[in-house]
Amino acid sequence: MGISDPVREADPPRPASGLGEWLFHMLGSVRFLMMASGAAFIVVVNGLIGYGIWQHRGESVEAAERSTRNLTRVLEEQAVRTAASVNQLFDDLLYVLDVHPEGRKGGSAAIYDHLRRRRDAVGPINGLVVVDERGMILHHSVDTNPPGLDLTDRPYFAVHRQGKDGGLYIGAPMPSRVVPGTQVIPMSRRWDRPDGSFGGVVVAMVSPLQLGASFETMRLGLEGTVTLALSDGTVLVHRPWDEKDRPLKHLGDWRDVHAAVQARDEGTLETVQPSDGRPSIAGFRRVHDYPLTVVTTVPKDEALADWRRDSTVWALMGLAMTIVIAVLTWYVERQQARRDQDQETLARASRRIRGILTSMVDAVVTIDARGRIETFNPAAERMFGYREAEVVGQSVGILIPETFRMDHDRYMSGYRPDVGSRIIGNDREVLALRRDGTTFPMNLAVSELRLDGTQKDADGSGGPRVFVGVIRDITKRKQQEAEILASKSQAEMANRAKSEFLANMSHELRTPLNAIIGFSEILDSEFFGKLNERQKSCAKDIHDSGKHLLDIVNAVLDMSKIESGRYELTEEVIDPGEALAQCLMMVRDRAQDNGVELRNALAGGIPNVWVDRRAFKQVILNLLSNAVKFTPTGGSVTVSAGIGEDGSLFLLVTDTGIGIAKEFMEHLFQPFRQADNSASRQYEGTGLGLSISKNFMELHGGSLTCTSEPGVGTTMTVRLPAGRIVKPGAARPLAMETAAAERGS
Repeated sequence: MGISDPVREADPPRPASGLGEWLFHMLGSVRFLMMASGAAFIVVVNGLIGYGIWQHRGESVEAAERSTRNLTRVLEEQAVRTAASVNQLFDDLLYVLDVHPEGRKGGSAAIYDHLRRRRDAVGPINGLVVVDERGMILHHSVDTNPPGLDLTDRPYFAVHRQGKDGGLYIGAPMPSRVVPGTQVIPMSRRWDRPDGSFGGVVVAMVSPLQLGASFETMRLGLEGTVTLALSDGTVLVHRPWDEKDRPLKHLGDWRDVHAAVQARDEGTLETVQPSDGRPSIAGFRRVHDYPLTVVTTVPKDEALADWRRDSTVWALMGLAMTIVIAVLTWYVERQQARRDQDQETLARASRRIRGILTSMVDAVVTIDARGRIETFNPAAERMFGYREAEVVGQSVGILIPETFRMDHDRYMSGYRPDVGSRIIGNDREVLALRRDGTTFPMNLAVSELRLDGTQKDADGSGGPRVFVGVIRDITKRKQQEAEILASKSQAEMANRAKSEFLANMSHELRTPLNAIIGFSEILDSEFFGKLNERQKSCAKDIHDSGKHLLDIVNAVLDMSKIESGRYELTEEVIDPGEALAQCLMMVRDRAQDNGVELRNALAGGIPNVWVDRRAFKQVILNLLSNAVKFTPTGGSVTVSAGIGEDGSLFLLVTDTGIGIAKEFMEHLFQPFRQADNSASRQYEGTGLGLSISKNFMELHGGSLTCTSEPGVGTTMTVRLPAGRIVKPGAARPLAMETAAAERGS
């Protein structure tokens, strides 16, 4: 690879004078061979003993695991049998409730007797309950006249009311309301009406104590624990436990078991009991067809008791044999172990480095101190178009454009390790040359590496060094940067042109419009003479058209200020009820012309708010105008208000109009957008009202939302935050008074 030399086979040993000659002689002596044979015998015997001990331990652990697996299967069958019995009971009970004339009437003696008999037929069940669709108890196996308890807060009722699934639901243990001081496990089924709608719930209250007792009898006297839990980890039964300890309520407190249950359906593992910290072997199994999990444990010290006793005897035998020739055996083993370890480390490092270079996305090229290529990974082959065999030993200059080769050669000849470099350890962007002669921009990071692992000396001497270059093709990035800059420039030019256009048009449009509106008002006042009815009507049309066009120009200018962030609020304390009344007066005539009824449903005591009066009234007026415009004759528009749970003030404008199509809702607050953009649309408008209104509310820290149903109507909700509500007698909101006081202090 160029980073380290390949491992070469060592030369055969040669005898030397003195100690070396003596060792060579000893290697060929019968005595040494006998000692080596004895050592080999000791190693073999100890290996067999160790293998036997480990195998015996594995067999002991496997036997314990097999025991836990068998026990989990037995307990799974018990859990399935219990759940199936309850499920069968529900099938019978639902049939009786549907066909019995008093099934949906409370206080039936016949239903009570049937519930009591079915309860007694299944051992762990403490009670059977029938709940109607309102969450009230219809029938109970405890009494003919069950208590009138509201069970809508129970999880099993909410689950069945929200979903159509009629399967068995098993819930977490909960306190019983009928028998105080006891815990029950609810098992329930949905009770549907003949038309398929939700009609109620049937519930079996299973006793955890009785269910745990039945599980305890299935353990056949074995030590350990038995746990029955839901699929989410909630523990239903955990036996046995010490009442003085904290009982296990969730498998999440038993982390390793909980993680294993989440990962697979069944298995075994070594774990520690969460209550007493006792190491155990646990087996777990998910119950098929039901959301249950069974976990059993066997104490590890008991499972390995026989193994420990036998292992002690075998270990003493091995130790006695090993002591005889321990020194020589230790010496030989250590020497061989060190050699094997060094060879494996070297081979592993070589494989790892080669694998890293092969799998890297970036090109990696290494060169020696003279600038010759030593390694060339596959990414470099793809990037430059050369095969590794073609470039190894060649000058790195073949990868550099001709205009930069002299600079590179000069740098290599003048490089001094002790001085440092502005290139080593830093990224830089340069041009590279492919085999086909094309150039491309690349990001280059160069680092220096000493092959013998030594540090650089002050004069640069030391072991051989190589330079490692990590190369990344940045052609696409450069293209994207150029495209982004071009797009940004175009957007800035377009935005500047729009701003200049609006600034020019504001003066050019408002001046003649104000003149038109003013002269039409003079004509209508008959200042220059009497007008007939047709002339007065024309003057009024001119005035209304000019006002309408001026409103459009103002709306466009407001939108431009909002988008550029230059709109400034002029805030003051106002009465929202008064502002709403003024807006209702302004749209009253149009509502009467359209045959639409305006309803003011404001509740008394609406507090004052700190807002921009013009912006607030414009929002309300836009919403009222839209409601009147899109409500057909005979409809109504209602205005109401109130205080939300978070202290905010909300205003509702509700109409009985044509509604808004679902596919247009996401575009509702976009400027210049209308539900009907065709040339023959029925309703006039610029499409700016809702967009401006939403922006005005957001400038106040509030919101504007919409709910609508086509053909039924629309409700627009204006919400101001609690910080803009003014306390009675205060000049400003409390938040602003506090901020002013802090600034003053």
